[in-house]
Amino acid sequence: MAVILKGWRFAVFLGVIVGGIGLTLYPVVIDPMISADKYKKIQEEASKQLRPRTPPN
Repeated sequence: MAVILKGWRFAVFLGVIVGGIGLTLYPVVIDPMISADKYKKIQEEASKQLRPRTPPN
């Protein structure tokens, strides 16, 4: 049974969808842009643990 959403119910439904997408994307997209220093530090520590690459023969 399909329910047709009209008026404020449609607005709430749409707000929940947009809010869910926003909450999902925040830690992946927006937070690294706002606080880049934390992620630069993590990247430096990770690159120290990688072994150096050797050129192909």
